[in-house]
Amino acid sequence: MSEPEKSEPAKKRRRKLAYHTATVRNAVLTKLPDALMGGRLKARHVAQPIELKELCFASANWPAAFDGLRIAHLSDIHFGHLLGEERLMQAVDAVRAVKADLIAITGDLVDLSAAEAPLLFERLALLKAQLGVFVVLGNHDHLDHPRQIVKCAREAGLTALVDESIRAGGRDGLLVAGIDWSKSIPGCADRLRKCGAGRADLFLAHNPKAFVAAEERGIPLTLSGHTHGGQVARRGNRRHNLVFTQRLSAGHYQRDDAHLYVTNGVGAWFPLRVNCPPEIAVIEMRKR
Repeated sequence: MSEPEKSEPAKKRRRKLAYHTATVRNAVLTKLPDALMGGRLKARHVAQPIELKELCFASANWPAAFDGLRIAHLSDIHFGHLLGEERLMQAVDAVRAVKADLIAITGDLVDLSAAEAPLLFERLALLKAQLGVFVVLGNHDHLDHPRQIVKCAREAGLTALVDESIRAGGRDGLLVAGIDWSKSIPGCADRLRKCGAGRADLFLAHNPKAFVAAEERGIPLTLSGHTHGGQVARRGNRRHNLVFTQRLSAGHYQRDDAHLYVTNGVGAWFPLRVNCPPEIAVIEMRKR
């Protein structure tokens, strides 16, 4: 029996355990408190406005042909119990309104179940951009049939990147690389190598830890999510938050000519955000 054949049952067992753990956590930290408060916790949570954060970064490594490119960055939708269709359409309409040249969605599309994917991507299919709409998966997308989520994304006309790169806009287009979920720095680096590009112009990875490999390769812009900005942060310093174990937890980081933006995302896995509003980032990239 080959090594891949041996590992497949183990992967299924790990995925089943992760799904069970996430389901229990969702019941205890989300559904139960909300039920005890008569639905008010969720109602207050989804009533928070989604902020549009306008940013501009410059890099000597950014291609001159795409100077001034506007990228809409959407992440951590967590479509499911906490974020339903109405809230999803608020996010979709906000992205459509900015008329970005490229749209990047960096993982955790669904919260728990791949059964949510068809409706989710029916709505995300409304997103259009000149250079395309790109998607990578996050850890929650791997809880239940990740291949089905990729299939739904592609059927909806979105470009789902699974450890691969593509030229957006044709032969001389922007080189966009995207990796599947990995929880470690070496794992992210290995997946980036599999993309088949020694470098990229734009790198999409759910885990901000991927920036370590991106910085080494001089990739000018990396977009990530995963942390939700901590969901609870200190007023005036968003990097003092609940994900204190994550070195790259929120906002903009720069190492020489390599930039990383870690968005708060629009969804959540428990119904509380303090000094950490849901957001959609709109990034203008400049050639320095």
